[in-house]
Amino acid sequence: MFKKIIALMFLSACLVTGITGPASAASIMQNDVIRIGTEGTYPPFEFYDDSNNLIGFDIDLSKAIIEKLGKRAEVADMAFDGLIPALITGKIDLIAAAMNATAERRRRVDFSDVYQTPDAILLTKDGNTDINGLNSLSGKTIGVQLGTVEDIYLSESNLPIEIKRYQKTDDAVREVLLDRNDGVFLDTPVGNSYLASDRFKGFLKVAFKETIMAEEEGFAFAIRKGDAEFMNAFNAALKEMKNSGELQKIKEKYDLE
Repeated sequence: MFKKIIALMFLSACLVTGITGPASAASIMQNDVIRIGTEGTYPPFEFYDDSNNLIGFDIDLSKAIIEKLGKRAEVADMAFDGLIPALITGKIDLIAAAMNATAERRRRVDFSDVYQTPDAILLTKDGNTDINGLNSLSGKTIGVQLGTVEDIYLSESNLPIEIKRYQKTDDAVREVLLDRNDGVFLDTPVGNSYLASDRFKGFLKVAFKETIMAEEEGFAFAIRKGDAEFMNAFNAALKEMKNSGELQKIKEKYDLE
């Protein structure tokens, strides 16, 4: 009974003071370590090299910004659709995963300034002549990574297609080669990376490109809502890297436009 009374007193205090969980905690800037969440099958933004090291544009950029803030970075690889829940519950402090800053996501998390605005492309098996635009997808089976803007876009398109959703982009791409899907819809830089890779080069082609996002909904880093101190410091460091040319050097390293 005593424990129940204490719990009720704590809940009442939380309601009065507005404390609701990790989002209301002290700024991440108070911590020495900033935990980055990502999904490691989205080259060139995040992927594993031949030595099984998790690398990529997002990884390099977020680590460089965190270093500028005088902090140490730790990276966790997890399912893409689990990133926002992990951020909200405090398991990670930052999402660096080529995540589009959509209006729907902004209701749950805050986003940094946009650092990349990609188009989307649909890849098919080389030699496929049936697909050349959205209107040619009728009756087709298209793969996407679960929870991505490509997934949302096709889901809301009302096209008469079957959408297959995968936790890993690698799986969505591989299913095209195995003739289990007619195509895979993904961000242009990611698609280009697969086209140039040793595993898929010469086996895939671009069927068409589609603009599906507004500029303000481009790629950005996500943090928990309400941490203005961390957001301001993070954006200031990102702006510094843009102005100094450091950001451009990382883009060139990973062949980003």
